[in-house]
Amino acid sequence: MDTDAFDRALLAQLRQDGRATFEALAQAVGLSRSAVTTRMRRLLDSGLVTIVGVVHPSVFGLTAYAHVGLTVQGPVRPVAEAMATFDEAPFLSVVAGRFSLIAELRCADQPALAATIRRVAALPGVRRVETGIYTEIRKDTHFPPVPYHETPIDDVDRGLLAELRHDGRATFEALAQTVGLSTSAARSRVLRLLESGAVHVGARVSARAWGAPLLTGFEVTLGGDPAPVARVLEDLPQIQYLATAVGRADVICTAVTYDADETLRLLEDVRGLPGVLGLEAWTHLDVVKEQY
Repeated sequence: MDTDAFDRALLAQLRQDGRATFEALAQAVGLSRSAVTTRMRRLLDSGLVTIVGVVHPSVFGLTAYAHVGLTVQGPVRPVAEAMATFDEAPFLSVVAGRFSLIAELRCADQPALAATIRRVAALPGVRRVETGIYTEIRKDTHFPPVPYHETPIDDVDRGLLAELRHDGRATFEALAQTVGLSTSAARSRVLRLLESGAVHVGARVSARAWGAPLLTGFEVTLGGDPAPVARVLEDLPQIQYLATAVGRADVICTAVTYDADETLRLLEDVRGLPGVLGLEAWTHLDVVKEQY
């Protein structure tokens, strides 16, 4: 899909606030309300952009996260399809590189994470599972890392969160009907959930919507504290996701680039950073699951 500067500005605004009004979006990007409405409809109809609520993992009691790389003997698809049924695997992608399949796991605690990794390793065709345990998610363009101010969550809130995960721009009237509240009561609850950091509503944008067809993952091995390198990397516009980890790597990233030359320049720049001992990269071929 062809996008111009106005589309990209609109997507950037929607990533920050997927429930922003058409008037606010129009003012932010310098277009009329009707022009913004038309552009949003085109972007959403393309299937490359969705606006969803991403619930903070702590709301579900998830405290242990890991990035796993799988080596598969034989076709990868059957393994990917089996793993896609795991509630603990919100992200799953078939890749090219040393690994066959990349996944992110989110579990209640370390014992649950260890049990999930054993389940993954036991899948037919899986020959090796290499794990990086996250210590901090420092950048996520789908869910800006903000403090979660714990707030009581009841069944009505869970119903609202479920609807927002499906449609981040659902009207307060529609949300109210779903959970059996008045519109004003639903509005108050949704605003509380948003302000507490329990949920972030934003645009989930395919790399192709930016005109940037390449999605590359890479991991960095360091000789010391990962914080200085992580600070440099998280400021790079190509970096969409960054976590520090222990295990197979010290920093794990996802980058979006426009062509192979830009990818090469990015990786060369990372290799040249002080303290970097090694870098390994993979190309995402098919994002099988992305459901946070």
